[in-house]
Amino acid sequence: MSEVQVFKGNLPAHLANVKLDDFTKAFATAGGSVKRISLRGRVFRLVDGGKEIAKNTDPHLDVIVVNGSTTVQKTFHAGAYSPEETSVPDCWSSTGEKPDAEVDNPQHHNCKECPRAIKGSAGGQKTQCRFSQRVAVVLANNPSGDIYQLVIPSLSLFGAGDMDHMPFLQYARYVGSSGFNLNMLVTRLTFDTDSDVPKLYFSNTRFLEMDEYNVAVEQGASQIAVNAGKLSFKKKGETAATSMPKLVAPAGSAAAQVKAAEAKPAAKPVPAKKEEPAPKANGLSTLVDEWGDE
Repeated sequence: MSEVQVFKGNLPAHLANVKLDDFTKAFATAGGSVKRISLRGRVFRLVDGGKEIAKNTDPHLDVIVVNGSTTVQKTFHAGAYSPEETSVPDCWSSTGEKPDAEVDNPQHHNCKECPRAIKGSAGGQKTQCRFSQRVAVVLANNPSGDIYQLVIPSLSLFGAGDMDHMPFLQYARYVGSSGFNLNMLVTRLTFDTDSDVPKLYFSNTRFLEMDEYNVAVEQGASQIAVNAGKLSFKKKGETAATSMPKLVAPAGSAAAQVKAAEAKPAAKPVPAKKEEPAPKANGLSTLVDEWGDE
């Protein structure tokens, strides 16, 4: 595929310098870098572009769940498992039923019958295939702020607990069966201090105020929130630069002329010519005057 692809039609000059809006940016970054909440070391860490930008050392974090996947998702890495694994899996399923179409080497045509998903395939009661669920959340103290992806691992998904120590699926069912939506509540994430690996409990602390709820609904409808719940990976070795051609304005268009003018170095100023004395006029009146002087 060519590295440069020309858009159809001429890009007008007034659109030449328009920056990406949040809606388009969400598509451009889908499957790539996304702001997320890491649970590494049983500490809530806010991560942007792979870099930690903040962390919360409190034993809990209050959020509002605004969107997310409605199914348990599955990923398989052939190498050693790491809870902070961010590389592209060897196999994955967005639905938990069969590998996604983008998978180059599916481990089985059916997730239920896949040997990687059988208990004991990773020793003990563990499976080689990892179960998780992605949800989009905003911080309860800043509902209109950034949207974060929270990947809920299997230990935090399944099982049962009391009202203050519910795994996510139990908590979500409890909220829904009570006649409420998750985006109507402040949800508290709490670490299980008895677990050797990061494990979360979920509970509700309060209902949202009217203005908070309106913001939560708006945030949840954004494309960024929708994408945060998706399980999406690029193929191994593929980056944003290699997966799509670079798009440029057609040659000769108004936008291309604007870009060319901006890139062209400024012309050097032309030094002013030294003013020379005016030559003597050689008209008839001058000659007459000169003769008269003599």
